[in-house]
Amino acid sequence: MTRFRSFMLLLMIISVVPTPSAAQTPSPDGQTFTFPWPPDWVARGRYQKMVLRGITGFNPGQWDVHACGTLPDCLMPASPQFNGLVYHNPVNPDEIVCDLCESWTVSRDGKTYTFQLRQAQWHDGQPVTAEDIKFSLDRITEPQAIRVRTGVLRAFYEHQSAQVIDARTIRVPIKFASPLFLENIASEYMKMYPKHVAQNLSPEDAQKPGKLIGSGPWKLKEFKPNISIEYVRNPNYFKKGLPYFDGMSFTIVRDYNRRLAAMQVGQAHTTEGPTIGSYGSEDPMRMQRETKGRVRAIYIPEAVQNYLVLHMNKPPFQDPRVRRAVFLAVDRHELVKIVRCADPFGCFGSVGTFLPNKGGKIVESPEDLAQAKGWRRPKDQDLAEAKTLMAAAGYANGFKAMLNLGNVPLAVRTGEVLAEQLRKSLGIDLTLEPVDRATQVDRIIRGTHHASMDSSGVIILDPADYLNQHFLVIGGQKNPDSWRNPRLSEIIQAQAKELEPLKRLRLFKEAVEILRGGESHVVPLVWGYSGGMMDYRLQNFHVPGSEQIVKHFEHIWWDPEAPLPRN
Repeated sequence: MTRFRSFMLLLMIISVVPTPSAAQTPSPDGQTFTFPWPPDWVARGRYQKMVLRGITGFNPGQWDVHACGTLPDCLMPASPQFNGLVYHNPVNPDEIVCDLCESWTVSRDGKTYTFQLRQAQWHDGQPVTAEDIKFSLDRITEPQAIRVRTGVLRAFYEHQSAQVIDARTIRVPIKFASPLFLENIASEYMKMYPKHVAQNLSPEDAQKPGKLIGSGPWKLKEFKPNISIEYVRNPNYFKKGLPYFDGMSFTIVRDYNRRLAAMQVGQAHTTEGPTIGSYGSEDPMRMQRETKGRVRAIYIPEAVQNYLVLHMNKPPFQDPRVRRAVFLAVDRHELVKIVRCADPFGCFGSVGTFLPNKGGKIVESPEDLAQAKGWRRPKDQDLAEAKTLMAAAGYANGFKAMLNLGNVPLAVRTGEVLAEQLRKSLGIDLTLEPVDRATQVDRIIRGTHHASMDSSGVIILDPADYLNQHFLVIGGQKNPDSWRNPRLSEIIQAQAKELEPLKRLRLFKEAVEILRGGESHVVPLVWGYSGGMMDYRLQNFHVPGSEQIVKHFEHIWWDPEAPLPRN
């Protein structure tokens, strides 16, 4: 499998372009990092008078990335319109660079960042100012507002504490020195909005297409529900030379096999994103083989967690004994084998854990899992304890429940295997109700079903990411019934401030031990690949470590003379 992954990484990198390091200069306040425009790779790009054609399986239901918590339903359609203050370098995604800023200075104590802005314009022609940046930071951290994937900023930034120095300079104090501040504001959900537009929108209006405008490479031309999402090139984009197309058009096709067919016959140049968990199977590899390399397979290993949300507002899941019984009874090894492995291509997933083992930070190792309840083998030890818990809760013979889940093939197949496991082991009779993504998310938030099967992509390559997503932000999609544990809350706050790696690791391990008690709303199932497909003539896409970043398509170009790669 190691050789397979190494081979795939070679396939995934298209037109590798070296990226210069940020200029670093000392200043009286600390260290300054400068990012002049343009970087060297921009001149290599080839503008083509064409519209990039894409295919997507999702009908967007949310357009305010500050508030939403889903990649396909919100971030992917919204992201091309906006910029962040900083972002991940599209040609070297492990590196954080300036987006709307042109430099930042870090104070000597690491607790103040001063950003100098580029000369940029909003889509209506108004200049981007430091007031807009302050407004956006304050909007993200607005008290009591639902901020599913941006609420983590509250841990670092005190609402309304940023200082506007002048029209293009903003000083941002943070509560404590932490390298995770930049990591988090580089998230694609931390977009900057124009104050003169966003301040006049209600939370409901902000979620409607076209109400929010940005400064990004693409303007939303038209959204036709269940039909298409169309963008036009921003002719006044402050990053001169970008983007490389006149527009983009993503056709919405709910049927998975029809999307594959569209890629196979050349009706679409790329899948949405272009990577997402929907294609985290052998299908991109099969498509690459069948098209003799015209369609390229793209993968991000272990990028998406599939998990159960047990809705505590619905009996019997208000009982922690029942929640723990389900946590113990799930056979994660069997789920991976049946759903994520396919001959002759190999496996595209691994057993689910509470925290991602990415970015070189291993919290839940295979050796640790081999001894852990819920993962250990043989499974009969866990099943015996689960049955005892069910009997003590008054459900020795099981119960009937409704499972809310998405309608993409991987999700349905996972749900089917899971339902069969719980029926055989605990007598739980799950009725599957697969629906489109927008409806699925709405059901989760409203708690209409006994349980929901959902997925979360890794946002930043740090274990804190999943603690923040599922347990820091109360309410919303990731924690709809507001489950909390006082000690876990303390750990989440402590790890963000801890600069010593070994001490942070100990905190993460303590958090995992709490969660392995099985009483929370989250039951990890499997880690899956994020996958996608692109025409080989699309150049300069570099695969990131997270499926939640590099979603803007600003740096990709079309080379009609590119040689067909060997399959």
